[in-house]
Amino acid sequence: MTKTIFESDVPTSTSVDAPQHAPQPVQSRLRVNNFDGLRLIFAAMVVVFHVALLSQAPQLDWLYRYVSSGFAVQAFFVVSGFLVTMSFDNTTSLVSYAKKRIFRIAPAYIVVILVAAFALVAISTLSPGQYFADPRWRSYVASNLMLSNFRQPTLPGVFTNNFEPAVNGSLWTIKLEVMFYCLVPFIVWASRRFGYKPVVAALFVFSILWHGAFAYYADAHNSDLAARFAKQLPGQLAFFAGGTFAYYRTRDGLPPPAAWMVVCAVAGYALTQGMVFLVLAPICVTLIVYWASIRVPQLWSAKRSGDLSYGLYLYHFPIVQVLIALGAFKAAPIASLFAVCGLAFAAALVSWHVIEKNALRFAHSRTTAPRV
Repeated sequence: MTKTIFESDVPTSTSVDAPQHAPQPVQSRLRVNNFDGLRLIFAAMVVVFHVALLSQAPQLDWLYRYVSSGFAVQAFFVVSGFLVTMSFDNTTSLVSYAKKRIFRIAPAYIVVILVAAFALVAISTLSPGQYFADPRWRSYVASNLMLSNFRQPTLPGVFTNNFEPAVNGSLWTIKLEVMFYCLVPFIVWASRRFGYKPVVAALFVFSILWHGAFAYYADAHNSDLAARFAKQLPGQLAFFAGGTFAYYRTRDGLPPPAAWMVVCAVAGYALTQGMVFLVLAPICVTLIVYWASIRVPQLWSAKRSGDLSYGLYLYHFPIVQVLIALGAFKAAPIASLFAVCGLAFAAALVSWHVIEKNALRFAHSRTTAPRV
């Protein structure tokens, strides 16, 4: 089924149970959407960016310069805003919605944390006894399971000689996604009561003010803590709100942006900086994703091949770190890049068929049908 990076019970790329109040052209447009393909592209962008950044291999510098992990993550949030809002808008109850969200995001997330915590003892500089007795091991497991990766991102004696010692630097976005899930019921309720335009506008303004204030303080006082706060939930909410806005426009039968608007959005995202970029980036990314998800021919169908974007995003970082620790990138950086892609894809494939698909089947087997 079509899903966000962590979503599943939303319309598939080939079959949509759209709201009954939506006009037929909207249903037809969403029956062959491009959300699956876009999410896979965005996940691949994050993978190659992290390979270039973490390996520090000169032969891969061009990936670091020309592939934007930031854009990919922002685009994920836009897709999430569209599809998760649509999911809740077509769910019969809050309990059903919460259950689907939990069973979509939690199983693979728990697996990647526990597998890393136990398997990486093999490359730790500590003995197994020292490794498992170290308080940092327990802190890693507990903090990451509680969506607090920032509290303990490393394992004892693991990746200590790598450019970045964190085990899985991609996990910071999972916390934001879960918080978005929690906000959606309030966003939909407010949109039904006051209309979606003022609600989305309020979210956008609040997000920009939050991000701008902390970013300004971080620059003025060289504060890493303020820079981290700028990237947290309110600072990313403008992108999620953009996806919500696109969903409501589509539901109401309004067309996606014209091609000339998308060209302007690409130019605006690429050419602006500072506070201007801060304001324009959510608008530009929303226009690009909104247009590409509906206007671009379908690139990938998760219904036929499985949804690999979540697994690819979730598992690639520790795979890159292991190959770096083993010296693979020093010996053959280009071959190591392809090795990471192949191993991450294989891990995502196994995760989908063994873990994620079965969890989703369980979640859907005890939930009621969408509201008509």
